[in-house]
Amino acid sequence: MTTNRLWLIDGHNVIFAVPSLHALQVTDRRNEARRSLADRLQRFAHARGERVLIVFDGTGLASNPDARRGSMLEVTYTRPAEGGADNRIIYEAGQRAVQRRPVTVVTDDVSTLVARLPLGVEHLGVQEFWLKHIDQPPAPGAKRVEGDFSDVEHELLAQAAAEDAAIAAAPRPASPARRRPAASRAAAGPDSARPSAEQAPRDRLLLKRETGRLRQQRRLERQRKPGRRR
Repeated sequence: MTTNRLWLIDGHNVIFAVPSLHALQVTDRRNEARRSLADRLQRFAHARGERVLIVFDGTGLASNPDARRGSMLEVTYTRPAEGGADNRIIYEAGQRAVQRRPVTVVTDDVSTLVARLPLGVEHLGVQEFWLKHIDQPPAPGAKRVEGDFSDVEHELLAQAAAEDAAIAAAPRPASPARRRPAASRAAAGPDSARPSAEQAPRDRLLLKRETGRLRQQRRLERQRKPGRRR
């Protein structure tokens, strides 16, 4: 069954297009999304006896803890000088094409990647690849993420940085005051032992409003992300 084929995976593009991975990506579990993708593709590579190279846009770091290199699977992060994941994938595909060795690129990045692939390089869309080789077809009526997610790696990295900054800067609701010991409440008198009839509902309402405001803020931030599907 071995054909010595190389599968070039446009890492962030696949994460964005697969609902289960996309859900991790947008809920501050980006490392988990990348590891899950790598683990599933490692099983795919060993089952077929074919090599897989997953390419992610790098962050300029000297090294990345998620990078790995094995006999069947390699996970790599591009350096700024390489011009991003698209250029690395095109380079790797071109090298294989010159050697007349089979190579397939998996991406939905049609306009900026697929259109630049060398002649003879095969291409599969993410959904076609995922449903054929990785997952079972979705249940009837299940939502699917489709479309041309061109140059999505840069967008995702920028969104992640902006989301982290927004969460860090968002105010948090004040913690409820700790109750005083019963002896202290008794010494202060019956009226100070518990909130007034008007104060307690008002405090609960203020806390509820603040919690709702933060929830709505996070929802609006997610809705403003480019390429988000409803």
